[in-house]
Amino acid sequence: MPFIPRPAQKEILQYTHGRMGIAAVPGSGKTHTLSYLAASLIARQHIEDDQEILIVTMSNSAVNNFITRIESFLSEFDLLPGLGYRVRTLHGLAHDIVRERPDLAGLSDRFQIADESSTQQILQSVVQAWMRANPNFSTEWLDPNYSSPANYRQIAQSWNDTLVQLGQAFIRQSKDLQLSPNEIRRLMPPHPSSLLQFGANIYSDYQRALAYRNAVDFDDLIRLALQALLADPGYLSRLRYRWPYILEDEAQDSSRLQEQILRLLVGEDGNWVRVGDPNQAIYETFTTANPRFLLDFRNEPGVLSLNLPNSGRSTRSIIALANTLINWTRSQHPDPNLRSALNPPLIEPAPAHDPQPNPPDNPNGIYLAKQKFSEEDELEKIVKSLKQWLPQHPDETVAVLVTRNTRGAKLITKLTEAGLPCIEMLQTTHATRRAAEALSTIIKSLADPANPVPLAQAYQSLPRPQPESAAQKAAQDKFVKTVASLINQCKYVESYLWPHPSNDWLREKRDNHTPEEYLAELEAFRDLMRRWQSATLLPIDQLLLTIAQDLFSSPADLALAHKLALVLENSAQANPHWRLSDFANELSTIARNERKLSGFSDEDLAFDPEQHKGKVLVATMHKAKGLEWDRVYLVSVNNYDFPSNQPYDTYISEPYYVRERLNLQAELLSMLKAIAANDPIGLYMEEGLATRQARLDYCAERLRLLYVGITRARKELIITWNTGRSNLNNPTSAALPLIALISLWEETHHAPAS
Repeated sequence: MPFIPRPAQKEILQYTHGRMGIAAVPGSGKTHTLSYLAASLIARQHIEDDQEILIVTMSNSAVNNFITRIESFLSEFDLLPGLGYRVRTLHGLAHDIVRERPDLAGLSDRFQIADESSTQQILQSVVQAWMRANPNFSTEWLDPNYSSPANYRQIAQSWNDTLVQLGQAFIRQSKDLQLSPNEIRRLMPPHPSSLLQFGANIYSDYQRALAYRNAVDFDDLIRLALQALLADPGYLSRLRYRWPYILEDEAQDSSRLQEQILRLLVGEDGNWVRVGDPNQAIYETFTTANPRFLLDFRNEPGVLSLNLPNSGRSTRSIIALANTLINWTRSQHPDPNLRSALNPPLIEPAPAHDPQPNPPDNPNGIYLAKQKFSEEDELEKIVKSLKQWLPQHPDETVAVLVTRNTRGAKLITKLTEAGLPCIEMLQTTHATRRAAEALSTIIKSLADPANPVPLAQAYQSLPRPQPESAAQKAAQDKFVKTVASLINQCKYVESYLWPHPSNDWLREKRDNHTPEEYLAELEAFRDLMRRWQSATLLPIDQLLLTIAQDLFSSPADLALAHKLALVLENSAQANPHWRLSDFANELSTIARNERKLSGFSDEDLAFDPEQHKGKVLVATMHKAKGLEWDRVYLVSVNNYDFPSNQPYDTYISEPYYVRERLNLQAELLSMLKAIAANDPIGLYMEEGLATRQARLDYCAERLRLLYVGITRARKELIITWNTGRSNLNNPTSAALPLIALISLWEETHHAPAS
């Protein structure tokens, strides 16, 4: 279908030069518009043969999307595809700049980029070293109820994870402020807080570990790209000539350093188009992104500020609901400090006779649940709803959007048990978690070889062929449960796995007339366990691969096992004292969806909703950004996942085991920003003040996240909430924005919302 621009899009496509800032509502066709603008600038010969239009976006999938569309438009202009433009992520652009002139960044030609898995391993190692060297640190910052050895064991892993996240945030913010570890130490006061000392030490040790590997991380790329541009005016001048136009997508997610790089490349009189939606800025609390950079740019002198307000994505009722959230936030939110969290423009439906009209309106397609559910009941309700809906809509798309990866993993399990076809976009996929859990369970058994309980669990974890019917599945489950029960009854495991002629457990079972099919299964499992126990003297990565060769046959699972083996090899190098049980716990972390590890199954590699009609997609709301489905479920919309800065709210960033429920990340980063600004008053401000400000920032971001969730739906939208984290002092309720939407919806439609 040829691109027929809407009036607002036509105004943007008249652009020829200068600076332009565009606020684009969800579904407004910003990618289409930017792609057409790039192609038309090339077609109108606004660049020379040795120049390129530079398009900068946020994700690799967006890069591919832009390339496909620009090539299509160039073909319409009878131009050769692939010439006159370059599409990069911000990190990809930084890599191009540094790779072309690594000397300007102080790097050798052979520098490496440490991936997320490697950087996590380094952080884990340096944090554990810090904790061993500074035992009083935990005592100072933990709630007294959890600082005793007995109670500390309950929260040790969570506390370790908190400190790893704390170190990661400090490092990322330091690099965004362009502060090296040495500069931070120079700026620190004579007697700094132990929290600031922690951040400085972790940063220093982390950078030392990267240098040892001749590596940089992704945050280094941004910092070093800016350094290279500032170091050589001649190099900067050549890049400015090469890219006379810069078109920036998702500009609401730019950080200070990213904006500085683009400003340098544009120059004072360059051509820069920035497109984004501040209402979709949902990464601020765990990155250095900030929507104010786009908002401030649109207000700069000489910047043409335009809107893309029309969207053909959703029904008019869903659009009205999203706009209601904006209007309620701006005029009625109980905390005035949060009334600027969402901003105009409001979403406008597609104009009359638009070639991409809104779906037919259906107010009954919106379900806002007043009813409270337990965590379990909420998932059961969704599964039941999907069992009814899917058979009637085989050619439509559907997604369940969750707030936590662990919540999504539980839903995937329930969907699978119900026999519903599903795919996922979580930290890890079901296939990855299944493989990691099987390997973890087996290694736990190898770590405790005399205990029949983990041995029985190892047997139950073995991958098995998928039954073709419910009856076959029930029979398989009964058989596996019976064999596992027999293993559990084995008092002396050695008499089963390594029997003596005078003490053979299996022979006793045969003499007791145990059915032959069970005996054959026990013998086959014994052969596996013997082989694996004999391999326990191998290095952990080789042991894992030995087990995987026996367990898996699919290329995806075998490739994943190699990746897991590399993770454990890195853990072994960082933690030479680790035993088999420690490695099993590391795999369990991945299996519980608490650590990101991309696998090699189809859902790990790419995702297009239109390719998965008739299947349920489970994703976090963050990962759903930029996508759309015919029907969308938003779950857990309660005041824990979507707080509103009310006295009864609690926050995930304030763990119960930290004293006074402080947000340690907010407190630490406020100190870092104070020393960067040479602000001694800010360095010693009241403890807890940064925590309170962080609550406001988080609440604002959660309002935007709810807005993003609503605007993923084309035709139908279901919003539910649960009481999962209730206690007597702080009972969990529906999120205030949801309560407001229910009330306003009933008022508008003169009927109950649910």
